[in-house]
Amino acid sequence: MLNQIKDIAAKQVGKVLASDAAMNVLGSPQLKQAVVTAINLRAEARDALERRVKDVATALELVTREDVAKLRRSIRDLEDHLAELQGQLAEAQADLAATKGETGPDAESTEEPPAAKAKKPRRAKAG
Repeated sequence: MLNQIKDIAAKQVGKVLASDAAMNVLGSPQLKQAVVTAINLRAEARDALERRVKDVATALELVTREDVAKLRRSIRDLEDHLAELQGQLAEAQADLAATKGETGPDAESTEEPPAAKAKKPRRAKAG
């Protein structure tokens, strides 16, 4: 039933839009200018609202989307840097192990002591 109503409505709209009068109205420069103006006004209103929300958030010392995005970028950059440093450390350890392996079986182990491997406990959030 609902699909039939949709089909009938779509056909009627198609007929109206195909008419010469509709083509003249839709093709008129005035309508095009009005649509462009409406789109621009909407964008300006959205920008003004976003600026106002940001101002209020700043005044209330709230975190904004922009702040969260910056934090995410910083975290991603730090993770990338950490991965790079871990790779360099692994290479250095492999080189050291190879060098010590050449000096004989009496060479010290490059293995970290178990205490050094253990993760440091995270600090509790200040509440």
